[in-house]
Amino acid sequence: MHDEFKTQALQRMKALYPQAAVLVHPESPQAIVALADAVGSTSQLIQAARDLPHPQMIVATDRGIFYKMQQAVPDKELLEAPTAGEGATCRSCAHCPWMAMNGLQAIAQGLAHGGSAHEIHVDDALREAALLPLNRMLDFAAQLKLRVKGNA
Repeated sequence: MHDEFKTQALQRMKALYPQAAVLVHPESPQAIVALADAVGSTSQLIQAARDLPHPQMIVATDRGIFYKMQQAVPDKELLEAPTAGEGATCRSCAHCPWMAMNGLQAIAQGLAHGGSAHEIHVDDALREAALLPLNRMLDFAAQLKLRVKGNA
């Protein structure tokens, strides 16, 4: 999901909103993380929105965070980070209906109801490539001594 957050588009947005803080999820590309004022899980980004003095927040993660964040900081303006860039077919990862389907409950249900019927075989090259962003997120959490659990 987060690989679509485009660096140039985010830089242009920062120029439009110079007083805004940039909040990003650790799965974001390194170039996006480098532009961030805060990097963390959903709960950490909500806390950062509370703690940072900025009147506006550019939020680069799933749109589902916006409701909880707006409740936490009703006096601040939340801005959706650009993701698709010019010419892309999807407007924003933050509105991706497929992201809302991800979760431990869906995985548990899939495994409980004939898990082998839903088995997917992945070749080693793809498996190794898929491990890169997962390990990057876990390493980031470990460096900050974060507890990693669910969607928190």
